[in-house]
Amino acid sequence: MTQEPLNICLVAPLPPPYGGIAHWTQMMLRHASTVDGVQLAVINTAPTWRSIHANGLMVRAFGGALQLLRDCVRIAKTLSGRRFDAIHLTTSGHLAALRDLAVSYLAGWFGVGLVYHVRFGRIPSLAGGRSLEWRLIRRVMRRAAAVILIDAATFEAVRRAEPRANAVLVPNCVDTDALPRGVPGEQGVKVALFLGWVVPTKGVGELVEAWTRLNPLGWRLDIVGPFDEVYRDALLAGRTAANLRFLGQLPHEEAMKHMAACDLFVLPSYTEGFPNAVVEAMALGRPIIATDVGAIPEMLADGAGVLVKSRDADALAEGLTRVVGDEGLRDRMAGRALEKAHRLYTINVVFRAYEGIWRSVSGVDAMDSMER
Repeated sequence: MTQEPLNICLVAPLPPPYGGIAHWTQMMLRHASTVDGVQLAVINTAPTWRSIHANGLMVRAFGGALQLLRDCVRIAKTLSGRRFDAIHLTTSGHLAALRDLAVSYLAGWFGVGLVYHVRFGRIPSLAGGRSLEWRLIRRVMRRAAAVILIDAATFEAVRRAEPRANAVLVPNCVDTDALPRGVPGEQGVKVALFLGWVVPTKGVGELVEAWTRLNPLGWRLDIVGPFDEVYRDALLAGRTAANLRFLGQLPHEEAMKHMAACDLFVLPSYTEGFPNAVVEAMALGRPIIATDVGAIPEMLADGAGVLVKSRDADALAEGLTRVVGDEGLRDRMAGRALEKAHRLYTINVVFRAYEGIWRSVSGVDAMDSMER
């Protein structure tokens, strides 16, 4: 049976700056180009008005207001010039919730169904509260035709706090075909890798403290991601860092080569949604240490990794000591992570779920897509 083509307006960030959602957007575009009957048009919502450390309230409020206006104008122009079957809106919360509400009204004005994709892991702590952020997000959820949630804790929190929302649980994904293969590790040294923005909320301070305290023989820590030199210097002040390197931001393909060759991946974030870096490390068969936030406990369940408490350098040091000193444990974790990623998180599996939601929202061959 021939399906009607789908035209989807994807409201999401693209690099630069590089981040998890921006990478997901690139992955969606690349995969959609190989799928018959689905066309994605992206409205780029990347915050180009501040550096990674410019997080002051006034800076965020002023820059966010300008971006809200810019994004809404772009969306209105795009919707007025082309017919879409659905709008897929990604959100990381905070001030973006104001934009999300505006987009929900634009979707209603143009008669296009809204799919609201919540890409962060703080909903369980927000739900049921009285914060402005939660009230805005809850209102958007009510107006959306479907709400995509990326982890079970968020899904259950939304079901309890906003039962009128059409909530759907869909994890993030990885394009296994785009990952490097057969990348050899370094001779004479084992490498632990951090990949992400080098900011306090990624737990980089705790990681550097734990690593320099342990100073494991025969190991090196590579930190890959954009950083501010002042922050880096503050992290290293008074510490010996002979077995630690800050490599800066690398192209994604190069970063994946580092991940494929590493002996351990570490992500000690304070908060996460469903981190792409963790699912990529799983798909590459890397042993993983990560904090127990967002979807990570689900991802690393059943022995697929080691969980540690967030914001706790002592707990991270204990986890590192356990994993660095046990090659058998690393091998077991890596094998379980690899199997789980390929069973649950491949882009083919997840994209079919998205397509089913889009068709259901738009009414275009909805049942046929959901049955495939």
